[in-house]
Amino acid sequence: MPNTAVKYLHVVAAVIRDAAGNILLAQRPAHKHQGGKWEFPGGKVESGEIPLHALSRELDEELGIQLQQAQPLIKIRYVYSELAVLLDVWEVTAFSGIAHGREGQPVTWFSAEQLPALEFPPANYPIITAARLPVRCLITPEPQDPADFLQQLAVRLQAGIRLVVFRAKSLAADDYVALAGEVISLAHGFGAKVILNSPPLMLAQADGLHLTSTQLWGEKGVFPRREGQWLSASCHDERELQRAADIGVDFAFLSPVLPTLSHPGAAHLGWESFAALVENVNFPVYALGGMTPDHVVNARQHGGQGTAAIRSVWSSV
Repeated sequence: MPNTAVKYLHVVAAVIRDAAGNILLAQRPAHKHQGGKWEFPGGKVESGEIPLHALSRELDEELGIQLQQAQPLIKIRYVYSELAVLLDVWEVTAFSGIAHGREGQPVTWFSAEQLPALEFPPANYPIITAARLPVRCLITPEPQDPADFLQQLAVRLQAGIRLVVFRAKSLAADDYVALAGEVISLAHGFGAKVILNSPPLMLAQADGLHLTSTQLWGEKGVFPRREGQWLSASCHDERELQRAADIGVDFAFLSPVLPTLSHPGAAHLGWESFAALVENVNFPVYALGGMTPDHVVNARQHGGQGTAAIRSVWSSV
């Protein structure tokens, strides 16, 4: 968790997308801190300045564009040897003007999938993950009939789902591996990512591995994944989020945020507690539990990456 005694330099940064979904990056001048590396455009929030106003000012001064639409994406606290920064990151989806380096800095559009290969200041790497993750995630129900399951999944992918957590704990190992392979192939055909939940065998073609809250407490660093595969985890409280941070997850699911049909009457976090917990971690967090497609805005407003769900996504198409 961040050290609240540290005085952080408040900086706004922007994930700026064009109509094709490409992301604009600027290269830091060689003589500056972290010089020569790529960064998300932005700058210091002046005393008394509202972050969104600071972002608008910085984008005009740096890139010559006028901000029209933005929403919160993620906040990151990072302590370098020479300073501590609070990166207040916004996703910009509408602007006017043609972006160019008004201060002489190189600026380039990259696809989201090109970002992991570039060199950034260390504080920026969680932004790359947030920029690559969608706002909605489908956690699959237990498959009963594989053919019907794949057909139903295809409908959700056609409707725009781009992140799937494949969960099939009732299947035998061979059946799990066979169906997981088909799920991955199907999803990749739509440009979607697949995270395997507690697999009996990790597949090289999967996009990541998901840990249950119980698995979080296993031995550090022994999770079977290759370079480039994400690691995510289920969390329910501050202690589990801290554990997830300690083992280096790329993102997490925090639940239950709202009451759920599967656990009526059970205690839930509520949006304010969700926001307070998310504020203390430096990775994207999905809101889970009682979520519907309409809750994406709530999740973003409270510091989340978006929403994850089983029932509402599987039954909403």
